[in-house]
Amino acid sequence: MSRSMTQIATDLDGLTPLDFDPMNVEAAGDRRLQEICAELRERDDAEQWAPLLYSLMERLHQADLGSPGPVVHALEAWDGYRRLLAESLRRKPTPLTVWMANRILNSNPPDFLTWHELLHVAANHPAASSETRADARDFYYQAEPGGT
Repeated sequence: MSRSMTQIATDLDGLTPLDFDPMNVEAAGDRRLQEICAELRERDDAEQWAPLLYSLMERLHQADLGSPGPVVHALEAWDGYRRLLAESLRRKPTPLTVWMANRILNSNPPDFLTWHELLHVAANHPAASSETRADARDFYYQAEPGGT
């Protein structure tokens, strides 16, 4: 029997930056996140669990959650992830969310200009870290319409 969404949310909420600190010999965040994301991908209610992963990325924006890692793989496996990604970028851009937006731009989507503008917003967002703003700025200029 699968665990409840409340149980999964509690596990995700329990993860801290220390769980992903490479200097912490007891860090098990990577393994735990892999397990949780594998569990989520087995479910058919991504509309329920995807917001939990965006919230995790926003809360642990300074932690290395992978590149791309289990969170991005779980989200990108769901067709509806882009709407929530756009909302997350408007709310609190993170290194992973701007990276995901860049992946979308690299696919030259029909809504290229929308994603390009979201990177511009992220590059100037007051809630974003300086690292996130710099990444968004780099991705924005690399993806100039009509450019590369």
